[in-house]
Amino acid sequence: MANRVLLCLLALTMLGSSSRAQDHGGLTVSIQTINGKVVSGVVESGLVNFESGGKAQAVNLKDVLSIHTAYSATEFESQEINANLARLGNTVQTEAEIAAAKLTDIGLPVLTPLLKAYPDTEATEPDYRYRLFGRIMPGHSDARDRSLGLIRTADSKSVRGNLLKAKFVLKQENGELLSVEARNIRRIAVLRNEISRTFDLHALHHCTYVGFLDTGIIATPESSLVADAEGYVRLSFDEDGWSTDPDGIFEPLEGKRKLQEGFRWGSILGRVGPDGERWFVGKHMEKPGLGNGRLYFVINDNEHWQNNIGSFRVRITVKNAFDVGEPY
Repeated sequence: MANRVLLCLLALTMLGSSSRAQDHGGLTVSIQTINGKVVSGVVESGLVNFESGGKAQAVNLKDVLSIHTAYSATEFESQEINANLARLGNTVQTEAEIAAAKLTDIGLPVLTPLLKAYPDTEATEPDYRYRLFGRIMPGHSDARDRSLGLIRTADSKSVRGNLLKAKFVLKQENGELLSVEARNIRRIAVLRNEISRTFDLHALHHCTYVGFLDTGIIATPESSLVADAEGYVRLSFDEDGWSTDPDGIFEPLEGKRKLQEGFRWGSILGRVGPDGERWFVGKHMEKPGLGNGRLYFVINDNEHWQNNIGSFRVRITVKNAFDVGEPY
């Protein structure tokens, strides 16, 4: 019998508005259901009880980043998984990125069909299937039993197990109460006042026509971002004229266009959502009002990415956002 994570939110009465929930003992949570809907609201902080390795344990809900369930895919999810796995190879890159984002949101039920979709050949870039697995399941959290859910906590720990049948009652922004049965939940995330993380953008793996780095952070309209970057990348191996820091190449080689799709070659760009508008990041940027969706970063380049080498170290702080995964 698989270990079962027994989750019980105690006394889920609602406090305050969602914008001030963290200040009055309430917690703003976002829930994605097994039918693909996303709902949010405020619950009181309380203990999350679970069993790991045959032992009962508890953690406060305020210390939970996200909970991902591994219930069998619904008919709706199965259709979404099959359709979007097929779209990962779409020659229109944006379509492939949208498909990858949808599969990442479905999460754990994607793992088995994804593993079965891999051909037994050498993995090459760009192929969204290989990156997708790491976005859904970090290596340190993986386990032989794919039927186990995943709990991520603020102290960077993760526990595998399954959600107990329970009911989650949320107070929505309009004041109405919404009850969601645990068996209908695919993912729960707790709004964090501040999320800080550091990651590397690799010129070969995280460039425009290979794929964006998914930070694992879901922004809200109230989210703000501060980003700082350092490092050096080369977009043509030993041609120093094609090398740059995070601000990008100011003076390209003679005869070459100054901008690539509106931005300097080799500069760091960001966006919210798989098809969101891109914006310049460079060495430093501060951006309020990010909007709704996953936060991504990339190094600006064209289709000839095979001669790229080097990386940037990026440090970000995002306020009022959800931490649902690790950067990948």
